[in-house]
Formats: sequence, C-alpha cells, structure tokens
Amino acid sequence: MNTTLSLMLAPELPSGFSGLSYNGSLNMNEGALQVSEDWKENAPIIADVQPCNGTCTAIVRAPGVTLSKCSSTTWSVTEEDMLDGNATWGPWRSYDSVNDFVGNPMFYVRLGYLPVHTPQRSQVAALETGMLQWWYENNNLTFVGSYVDTICYYSPAILEYEVSIQGKRFTIVKSGKTISIANNTVSFNADLAFSQIQLNTIDALTLYLNLYVGANASMIMSAHPEPGDHWGLSPLSSSSSAGVAKYLDYSGADSMRFKDPTSDILADLNEMMFRAAVLSTTWSNITSLMDEGLSVEQTLHSTQTVTENVYHADLRWFAGAAVLELLAVLFVLPLFWGWWKLDKVQMLSPFDLALAFDAPLLKDVNSATGVQNVVKQMGDVQVRFGMSVENAKVSRPGNDEAGVGSVASFRLGFAESHMVSEPPKGMRFDL
Repeated sequence: MNTTLSLMLAPELPSGFSGLSYNGSLNMNEGALQVSEDWKENAPIIADVQPCNGTCTAIVRAPGVTLSKCSSTTWSVTEEDMLDGNATWGPWRSYDSVNDFVGNPMFYVRLGYLPVHTPQRSQVAALETGMLQWWYENNNLTFVGSYVDTICYYSPAILEYEVSIQGKRFTIVKSGKTISIANNTVSFNADLAFSQIQLNTIDALTLYLNLYVGANASMIMSAHPEPGDHWGLSPLSSSSSAGVAKYLDYSGADSMRFKDPTSDILADLNEMMFRAAVLSTTWSNITSLMDEGLSVEQTLHSTQTVTENVYHADLRWFAGAAVLELLAVLFVLPLFWGWWKLDKVQMLSPFDLALAFDAPLLKDVNSATGVQNVVKQMGDVQVRFGMSVENAKVSRPGNDEAGVGSVASFRLGFAESHMVSEPPKGMRFDL
C-alpha cells in the first residue's frame, strides 16, 4: 500500500559539523562525537517522522560522500622478490627501533584528509589502500604478484538512500545515486591552517572512523627460507591489525589475496553522515549551514507493508485432545460409579474431593454437605503452610516408672495457622 510520510532530515551535512580547526588540531564538535559514539555502539537511528504503521520502504535524501578522483601505483612482485630479503616494493618501508629495514607493505588502509601542506583544499575524505596479491597460474607453474597502492578522494554530497522505516526507527538498506555535490564545506588555505580558526565539516567523522578501519601490516622474510619455499612471509606483529584477518582471502592454498575494503568503509562513513543528518535537524540555525534552497523537511512517498497474524485451526489437534480427555474420564469414572445413589447434586469439585479424601482441614465438616456449606463453615479459617502435628499419643507409665511419656509425628503441609510452626533447620520429615 502506498502512503505519504513527513520527515525531518537534513539533506546535507551542515557546515562546520565536525568542529573547529586551529593550529593543526581539531576541536571536535559535541554533535560529531555523539554521532561517532552512536555509530560505534550501533545505536538505532530514530528520526522525526510521521510514524509508519507496519514497515515502510522509501527513498530519502541525506548526506554522504561521492568519488571525486582516484590514482594508483602498481609494483610488480616476482617469485624471487618474495624470497629476497633486500627486495622492496610499495611507497613505504617498515623499520625497527634501530632503523633497520624489516619488511615491505602487505595490507594498508588509512582514512583521513589531505595533508596540511596542500596549498588549498576543500574538505574531502581521503582513502588510501594498499594490498599485496600473489598466486600461481598454469598448474602452479607461473607466479603472479603485485602490490597496488590506491588513493581516492571523496567529496561530501547529497545522496539518495533506500531506507526501511518501522515506527520512527530507520534502517539504511543501501545508498544510491549522487544528487549533487555539497557546496557548503569551507575550503582550507594552507597559509591560514596554523594561524586562523576555520570551520571543519567532515574531518571528525573520517578521523574517528579511521580508528576502527585503519590497518597497517608488513611482510618479513623467514630467517632461513628453503629453496622453493613460498611461505617465508608473515605479518609483522607490531604493525598488523584486525583488518588483515578480516579481508584476507583464504580460498587459495598457494596464494595471498585481499578483498577490497573500500565499499565497507564508504558504507560506514555514509551511515555516520546519515546519523549526523538526523541529529542536526534539532539545530536552530540548520538552514543557514546548508546550501541555499535546501530544507530539513522532506515528504516521502513510501510503500507500506502491514503484517497481520492469521490463525488456522487444525481440528486434528482438537480431536487428539478430546480423545485423551475421554480416556481420562473413562479411567476415573469407575472410582465414582454409583455417585447418583448418594442423593447429592454437586460432585467432583475440589471441595467434594477434599471431603471424600478426608482432608485434615475439613474433618469437622459434614462429609455429605455441599460446597456452599463448606465455604460457610470453613471460609474464615486462617491457614498456613509449615510444620504441623500429624499424630500425638500420651501414655502413663506403669507403677515402677515415673513421669508421662508422649509420641508425636510431624509433617509439612497446610493447617490452621495457630497449629503451624516453622520447622527447625535440618529437620527431616517421613510423612
């Protein structure tokens, strides 16, 4: 069913959302920190929307990033390089504490911003990835290997998102096409970067996300590689990260391949910007921080799905239960056969059964009486669960014995409250 919803959502990341940059540092805005923490905790996205009855799917406009440009450099890695401790590849090297070379890059991820020495820059997210790939072809006769380092720049933009809405809770299904580039981010001037306070829009989100997606692992040689040994490499423990294991492809026995983490990282960054769009709708000056003509008020044309519980009766279960009940009656009925001869209308109630089985509490009640008389006579009796005397006998000894002897039996159960006491710890009951 098609329906129309009203939504409060900023289509663009507000200018200066991340905070203020000064003297080479970033003073993070409180809103940017809250968005980052909510993303880390995977908190639900709750937006100000006309509640959806059931589940609604819709297309909304919200901030995200779009690809600006990419560049990559490839280093060929031969089989000999893999076993040569002096071979090098990649844009950087790993060195130990005494500045000795210990390895080449294997897997590298960094999300951040352009370096401050860039003459002038708009605020973009810079993602650098580096991956070593090698494998054998032609029945393990041909070795193929390379290291590719890629740097891509992503600009803040307005994107279309497919979302699922339940009540006021949003779930991002996927991000779609780019509508337009955001023009409200302030361009940085390197001459002013260390001397003037400048608004910062996106850097807080990229720097925070880099703490969780960044990776830096190197490859080192075995101490004594054997001829033909192609496994003389391992991650440098001091520089490896969880991302190495996450994106390493284990499908080949004689190979090393990494899956590209770019799509996952962009999805995380877009989600953080979507959360920022929800949070910033509460700002009183939100309109002035976006490009002209944009508004946080959006009208959604959504598809609504309502789930209704439909129950179907299966008479086979009823028939089975009825048969069991009938059998139970047939087995019990002989015990009470002839009850109509007792000239008593009410039978088989809990009170009648208690009277029939000579319940201690009802010993003083006429066994042929009805429920109403039982309640009338015993309804005000206070009862309690605990230890009560079941049997008590008192005997007087013979002439050659002195005193009085007594024997009592105790049990746990319900009795009149004045006849019940709390049993001592460790007491055992045989009745």
